[in-house]
Amino acid sequence: MKGNGSNSPFGFGGAYTTIISKIFDVLMLGVLWLICSLPFLTIGASTTALYYAVVKSVKNDTGYASTMFFKSFRQNFRQATILWLVTAAAFFVLRLNTGILMAKTDGMFGLVMIGFYTAAAVYVVLTAAYMFPALSRFEMDTFWFLRISLYMTARYFLTSLILAVIFAMAAVLAWRIPLLILILPGPVTFLVSEFMERVLSRHMPDKE
Repeated sequence: MKGNGSNSPFGFGGAYTTIISKIFDVLMLGVLWLICSLPFLTIGASTTALYYAVVKSVKNDTGYASTMFFKSFRQNFRQATILWLVTAAAFFVLRLNTGILMAKTDGMFGLVMIGFYTAAAVYVVLTAAYMFPALSRFEMDTFWFLRISLYMTARYFLTSLILAVIFAMAAVLAWRIPLLILILPGPVTFLVSEFMERVLSRHMPDKE
C-alpha cells in the first residue's frame, strides 16, 4: 500500500525523497562549481561557495543549495580570489622548480630537492583544502586564513593525510574517466566536510 506524505518513506518529505533531493543538490552544486571556476581566477570563490552550500544546505538543511552557493560566492569573492592567487602562484613556482630539477639535475642531491619541492607542492594543496572551508565559516583578515591554514595542515596531520588520499583518488578517477569531473566535485566536497567540520569546530569562538 502506498502511504501519504512523510508517513511513507517514498512520500513527499519521506526518507527516500529526502535522500534523492540531497544527492541531486550535491551533484548540482558540483556542476555550479565547475561552471563558476571556468574563468580560473574564480576558483577560490567557487570552492568556498561549494563547501559553504554543501554544509549549510545539504548537511544542515538551511536554505536552497543554489541560493547558499551564490550567497557565499558573492560575499567571499574578494578574499577568496586573493588567497587563490597566492596559493596558485606558490604551487606554480614549486612545480616549475620541480620540472627544472628533473630536466637539469641527477644524482642524490637532485632527487632530494625534487622530493622537497614535490612535498611542498602537496602541502600547498592541503593548505588550500583548509583555507577555503575556513573562509566559508569565519570572518577574519585575509592573510589570517593563510596563517591558520598552514597551521591546521601540520597540526591535524591525520586529517591532512586523509584529505590527500581523497584528492589523489578523485584525481586518478578524473584522469581515467574525464567525464567524472562533472560528478566528482560535489561528492568529494561532501566527504571532505565530514573530516573538515571536526577541525573547524575546534576553532569556533566560544559562545556565552
